[in-house]
Amino acid sequence: MMRAVRQLALLAGLALAGFAIYVLLFWAGAAASIGILFYRGIVLAFAVAILVALAAFFLIRRSSDSSLPIAAAALSLSFNICFLVLLPVTVDRSISVYLLSTIERQQQKGVDAPGLERSFVADYVTGMGAIDRRLDEQKRSGNVTVGSDGKVRLTPQGRRFMALSRVIARLFGADPRIVGQAPAQRRH
Repeated sequence: MMRAVRQLALLAGLALAGFAIYVLLFWAGAAASIGILFYRGIVLAFAVAILVALAAFFLIRRSSDSSLPIAAAALSLSFNICFLVLLPVTVDRSISVYLLSTIERQQQKGVDAPGLERSFVADYVTGMGAIDRRLDEQKRSGNVTVGSDGKVRLTPQGRRFMALSRVIARLFGADPRIVGQAPAQRRH
């Protein structure tokens, strides 16, 4: 019993240390040459998982239990990727977060829904180059290509991604309009 408690405490400590290292690496600019936040986060999460496994191996080198480094690396990787997707990537890509920041800036005088829409189009879509930024990400990810005619088209990888996205949308009840399963409807 005491051995199990000690291993759980060690796993928790290693996962916490892995998270701290993960955040520090982001803060220090590690892998900053990877311009897409999600991909940078994945690379750093795997790097940290390896470091955590090595630390766990070092900590238990006298023990015959070889499962701790694997468990610690898997726990660290899982936690860091969940954190990445739930917070940094959501903040980076969220229209809701952008709208909340717009409302915050207008807090004193207030803003109505049509004003939010105008601000969104003018500032987010146009001013921040939202379409160009997303197209660049999709080209770099291999999901789209731009032909000599300037037209953007899905690659085979992009078509597979959309097929997977539709399955996920159906399974989890996501808005079918986002994945092209229902026509976009303009509210009146």
